[in-house]
Amino acid sequence: MASASWNRETKARLNEKIGVTINDLGSLTRQVIRGSKSSELLAQAAKNFASQENYIHHSAETLKKMDHIKSQLEFQQSAIERSMSNLDDVQDELKTIRR
Repeated sequence: MASASWNRETKARLNEKIGVTINDLGSLTRQVIRGSKSSELLAQAAKNFASQENYIHHSAETLKKMDHIKSQLEFQQSAIERSMSNLDDVQDELKTIRR
């Protein structure tokens, strides 16, 4: 009977020690997290990442505008080249008129 009582008492103490150890580990973990300032660093990283989205959007819009301007310039270049090819014919006509 004494050994049964001793076993219950030992189990109760062991359970109590396990509970204390788990609480201590939880406290230690909270302290490490507070000390590492990881939450502040994570918040700052998220803020920086979110601010980049605005820059990316504006860059994409600028690229679209530049593409539109490029298309316009290509059209103008084509028109100038067509006019230049006609210029030789016009000069030849002027020469024949002057003669």
